Amino acid sequence: MTDRDRLNHLIYYGAVILVGYLLFQIVQPFLQPLGWAGVLAVCLQPIYQRLALRMGATKAAALSMVLVLVLLVVPVWLVVLAIVNQASQATETLQSLTTMSLPAPVARAWQWLQEHVGYLAADQLMTSVTDAGKRIVGALAASSGAVIAGVAVILVQLVITLFALVFALRDGSAIVAFIRRILPFHDEARRDRVLREIGDLIYASVTAGLAVAATQGMIGGLAFWIVGVRAPVVWGAVMALAALIPVAGAWLVWLPVAIFMLARGDIAHAVTLMIIGVGVISTVDNVMRPWLLSGRSSLNGLATFIALIGGASAFGFIGLVFGPVIVAIAMALFSPEEEPETTS
Repeated sequence: MTDRDRLNHLIYYGAVILVGYLLFQIVQPFLQPLGWAGVLAVCLQPIYQRLALRMGATKAAALSMVLVLVLLVVPVWLVVLAIVNQASQATETLQSLTTMSLPAPVARAWQWLQEHVGYLAADQLMTSVTDAGKRIVGALAASSGAVIAGVAVILVQLVITLFALVFALRDGSAIVAFIRRILPFHDEARRDRVLREIGDLIYASVTAGLAVAATQGMIGGLAFWIVGVRAPVVWGAVMALAALIPVAGAWLVWLPVAIFMLARGDIAHAVTLMIIGVGVISTVDNVMRPWLLSGRSSLNGLATFIALIGGASAFGFIGLVFGPVIVAIAMALFSPEEEPETTS
């Protein structure tokens, strides 16, 4: 290879890197909505394929987008509005716990802790709570404009997500063909297996996890409403978030409330909450997850935990989806290649 050829190669690869960097800068503001669109497109494939056989690709993609808007976006938006409306009630409930008279054994244990742990002393504790409250209120007041702007950004991203979802569904076969071509494997069967595993892992990590968490949160919120706990939508949402973490679970919310009710002497409500918690909430995962993951591979508990926490740390709330997706893709890409079967 001559010096001129080397120079031409250097210029070519430099131009490729420059164009790639500029392309990333253009696409970067849309990475989150495009990521949501891709995940939704993977999860909606069974529905979309059935609709496409009856009405064509474009109409099926548009109808699938409308279904997402009606069955997913609108309910989530209503839940968010309910959480905002009930946030003050949840705060009042937590504040009332500090002034509520405790049963004698609990009161004695709390008094012992206050005597031996300086930060839990009555004056220190009240000062800390007051200072924390002032900081929170000040931060909320200072960021009120940012919150309004954030809502506008979310709405814009939602529109982009729904718009991109139509194209991701309609042109899904072309996108998959492009991904298949750029996968670094020479064996066509290996490429197909990796793509299939990526789809299964995305479905298992995102769809199944979110469905189980949402169901547990909904049942938990209904249980709190039955036993008379204020702001049940807020606590249901907290239970749903806790259910996303494999090492935690919805029991971290409902069990302490049931124990507190039991210690306070509210036996009927405590027993009711425990029956619903143990008999319904805790069994949802054991019933729904195997049903949703039938015939599909999924991430183990440790990988899911790392993916959720690391994804949320790196990308924010969207990381709860991006984390498992990225880990799922990495596991599929780096899994050992299966040896072809030999016939004797």
